[in-house]
Amino acid sequence: MIISNKQIQSVMKVYSEQNNAGKNTKTEKSQPAKGKDQVILSSGVQEFGQVLQRAITISDVRPERVQELSKKIQEGTYKVDSKDIADKMIGRMLVDDLL
Repeated sequence: MIISNKQIQSVMKVYSEQNNAGKNTKTEKSQPAKGKDQVILSSGVQEFGQVLQRAITISDVRPERVQELSKKIQEGTYKVDSKDIADKMIGRMLVDDLL
């Protein structure tokens, strides 16, 4: 196979054009983007955000339960099962170890 000078020149021209195109792409990427960044949340995420905000504003104190337990303590009828306490303590330790 004989390669002519004209064929070599054609290959060099294509190579040069590709090389210049690559350089232009790099400069375009390095320039800062115009406009503002924008975040669009799905409806599911928006709903979750609303539920989370409501959960944050809800008080952890349940007045009815506090009143009920206070009454039992004053009457001396409040009994705590030691097994339940131990189960909760062990469960909490296991969860803390996993995290």
